[in-house]
Formats: sequence, structure tokens, C-alpha cells
Amino acid sequence: MAIRFFQPGDREGIQQLYTKVFGKERSLAGWEWKYVNHPNPVNPWILVFEKSDRIAGHIALWVSEVYIKGELHLAGLRVDTMVDPDNRGQGIYQQLNEAMFTEARKSGIKLLYGFPAPKARELLLTRTPAKEAGPVSRFVYIQNPFTLAAGMIKLASLAKPLGSIYKKSISKQRRLSSVPYRLETVTACDGRFTDLADRLSAIRPVVIRRSDRYLNWRYHQHPDNTYHMAALSQGAELAGYVVVKKEGKQLNHGSVAVGTIVDWLAIDDEKVWQELLQGALHQLRDCDVVQSWALPETPSANALASKGFKVKDHPLALVVHPLENTTIGCRLEDWYLHQGDVDSF
Repeated sequence: MAIRFFQPGDREGIQQLYTKVFGKERSLAGWEWKYVNHPNPVNPWILVFEKSDRIAGHIALWVSEVYIKGELHLAGLRVDTMVDPDNRGQGIYQQLNEAMFTEARKSGIKLLYGFPAPKARELLLTRTPAKEAGPVSRFVYIQNPFTLAAGMIKLASLAKPLGSIYKKSISKQRRLSSVPYRLETVTACDGRFTDLADRLSAIRPVVIRRSDRYLNWRYHQHPDNTYHMAALSQGAELAGYVVVKKEGKQLNHGSVAVGTIVDWLAIDDEKVWQELLQGALHQLRDCDVVQSWALPETPSANALASKGFKVKDHPLALVVHPLENTTIGCRLEDWYLHQGDVDSF
């Protein structure tokens, strides 16, 4: 039995373990994108637990550049922690985490974070030095209550045709831009996005660096998800951007179209955030429901609330592990995070 770093020949065993643990298959293109194609050269950062010449456990990080109090460091998002069901109860999970903490420090990583599922969260908090920063809020705006009701209640399907009329009415209520900015679709990010990220490096104590290379990899090169990005600019300078995604969700008696504001970043100007939100809602005008994560007292939370978004629930909690003697990152208020900072969105 041994814990070691990933080797190229491990991919098939990792994919088999993923299917066995999560009950679904992952495409090779998805695996390559997630681990090999990440723009930071520290990746792929994967540890495996080998037993009897097979992979019985796996733990990995997305290693990205992050600003900590305005200074550039490395942080790791915990992803795909797996133990073969046939080998659970043998201490593999604990050993993998301990090895991750040790090796992450050697790699120069300052901070680990993630949004673990409830069981994993319990294990992290009870068996490792990880700390819970707090629950993230999910904001929801219902654009078509008739379709949503029809999907949940069978008799309500009679009112479903009213949904298109309702969506058109609220769409007409949205004002046109009144600020001196230009909103344009973006299919590839350039150096202006890196400049924006660097200008906003100190908006919170911990901020993932959204450079052009990171954003291109995250949103424009994803093999499975389709995103739409729009940028707001004045002349040659970028004021902000927003990223959205559409998907269908099956309910008890039908399906609904769900739009998600996956990521956005902008200068400290309320009008800019409002314009980005208007652009996002225009792109998602055919969706029945629009949702987004937002952390407390952020411009995004304020913009969502001002447009009638309501906090629906708190689906996940942020769990962090500083790898140095510091409390930075241990409070939710320390972070600037959105759904795009998690691998599953």
C-alpha cells in the first residue's frame, strides 16, 4: 500500500474509481480539461492510494493563483476525493488528507478550500484541521411562475401557456442601458481581463485571480458545458464581465429551464453591476428560473437583491484549511467566490 503522486498510466484506474464511487461516467475530454489543461503549471495535482496494484483512493486539487491580502499566492480547490467502497473503513480517507496537507505545503500552496457534500464535510471537520467559514447563499429569481408551478403540481399545468406571456411582460420592464459603457459578447478573454483582476486584487482578503488564461480555460474551453460571457467596457478599459449558463431541470410533472449567473467581477460601481445583471437576465430571458450564489455584503449580493432575487437556501458550506499559521480565509467574509470557482458548475 502506498500514497503517491499521479502518473500518466493512472488515468484509466481513476476513471473506473470515479464511476464506481459516483455512479456516473466522466468523459476523457472532461478529465483532461479538469486536470491536465488547467493553465497553472502546478497541475495536475493528484494523489492516489495504491493497493494490490490498483487505485483504491484518490484526492486532488485544482491549484490556482489567488490573492491573499493583495499578494499573489497559490490556493487549492479540493476536488474528487474518492475511496473505493470495498476499502472503506481502512483509514484511507484520513491518510489521503494527511498526505495532501503535507504535499500541498511542499508545493507552495497556502490555502485549501472547497464546498464538500454533507458527509465529506463532517469528516473534514472532525478528522482534519479544516474550518467551516460559513454557508453560501443561493439567490433565486422566478421569471415564469406558471411553468415552475406546472412542473411541481399536476393541475397547475393548465396555466402553463400563461408563462410565455408573463416572461414577455417582465422582459419589457427591463430598462435599456443608461451608463456610458458598452456590453459585448466575449468568446475569448484577453489581457484586459487580467488587468481587471489585478486592479481588483484587494476587494476581499482572498480572491481567486481571474486572469485571461484562467477564464479562457474555465469557460471558453470547457468540453461539456456551454457558457455565455459578456463584458462591459468603456473605451479600451474593461469595467466588468458576467458569465451565465442555461440548463434543463426535471421536476415531478415536467421540466423547467434554469439560468445560472456562474461568475461575475466588476469595478466598485453600482451602475456597472446593474448593467451586468441586466445583460445576464437578457441572455437568460427564456429561462423560467434564474439563480446565483452570492456571499454576504458583496456587490453581487446587493445587485441581486435590488432586482428582486430572494435567498432560497444555503446549499453548501465553504470549508477551508490554511496551511500556514493564519486565520485568513476562515470567515466567509474573507472570500470573493462564485459558482464558477467550483468544478461542478
